Amino acid sequence: MGGVDILHVDDDKGLASLTADLLERKDSRFNVETAASATEGLQLLDDFSPDCIVSDFEMPGIDGLEFLQAVRAEHSKLPFILFTGRGSEEIASDAISAGATDYLQKQSGTDQYELLANRINNAVTRYHSEKQLRETKEEYAAVFENARNGLLLVDVEQDGFRFRRCNSRVQEFTGLAESELIGKTPQEALGDENARAVAGAYRKCVDMRETISYTVTLTHPVGEVVHEVNTTPIIRDGEVEQLVVAFTDITERYAREQELREERAVIQQALDTLDEPLFVTDTHGTLKHCNRRALEATGHTEQTAVGTAITDLFPDDEREMITDAVDNALRTGRTTVTASLRLDSGQRQPYKFRAHSLTDLDNNIAGLVILGQDALDT
Repeated sequence: MGGVDILHVDDDKGLASLTADLLERKDSRFNVETAASATEGLQLLDDFSPDCIVSDFEMPGIDGLEFLQAVRAEHSKLPFILFTGRGSEEIASDAISAGATDYLQKQSGTDQYELLANRINNAVTRYHSEKQLRETKEEYAAVFENARNGLLLVDVEQDGFRFRRCNSRVQEFTGLAESELIGKTPQEALGDENARAVAGAYRKCVDMRETISYTVTLTHPVGEVVHEVNTTPIIRDGEVEQLVVAFTDITERYAREQELREERAVIQQALDTLDEPLFVTDTHGTLKHCNRRALEATGHTEQTAVGTAITDLFPDDEREMITDAVDNALRTGRTTVTASLRLDSGQRQPYKFRAHSLTDLDNNIAGLVILGQDALDT
């Protein structure tokens, strides 16, 4: 905590000055401004933002309690200590009921200022801690609400899970209103089938005690939705108490990817009907794809072939020739070379290979497609 600005209101100017002086001596962080009346104190508050107000009770015009009520109308949390020479349980009770932070009766001697300084310190420390906590919660709430993903806060209960909070994106992605989710279990909010998928993922997250990522398809009022989900545990005192579930709707992307997978499957079937081996490489000559005939001839599987250098499929004495052919095709767009493919049996089979360059959407060279024809048939 840095400097502490204090507004001290007391109609006894001499006592107010003495109090200010002694408080500043007690704690070098204290900076005390004084006002001779509640009216003057309220005027000072227009330009001065104190960390704490210390006020007398008995003052002409507006007394300490009325001053407190006026302060509370604009500053509901600002520490306010009633420091008065008139003491009674009734006044203390009225002060606390009106929202005073503390009540302290004036005594003779200077020891009372040590006590007052301690009360101010405690009140201001608590005030700033609570203010920081409120601001942090507000910041988190703003992030939570304005996130691009749907966000759910889920309570982990002894026998299951319960939705505690959600942001507006959840309704957008699911069609479910907040009232249909909050306070409900997955089964109550989503139905049996959806709940089994959701609760299973939640249990996995609790058991693993770490963030898990997964894709799940759920049926919502807006229809069948594919969600990409990250679920993170909140652990307190060694126990998973809550889960933060962040998800987005990838239904359209998933559908496009599915269409692409289907198109690739059709293309693969077409390539597999060829009796000649076919290879696709990147610009470094690394295999990216083969058809079935190429795999059968070389004894590779798709998994072992992809990532292999195209030169590895040829005998050692022909690899330099293949390297030159690949470079030539990448440079000129096409080339033809006759070389012996090393078969799975260990034998060599001569092929006439035709290589053509492939380009990406920006017309940059992306690799080669290489088709082999049995040299004995040419």
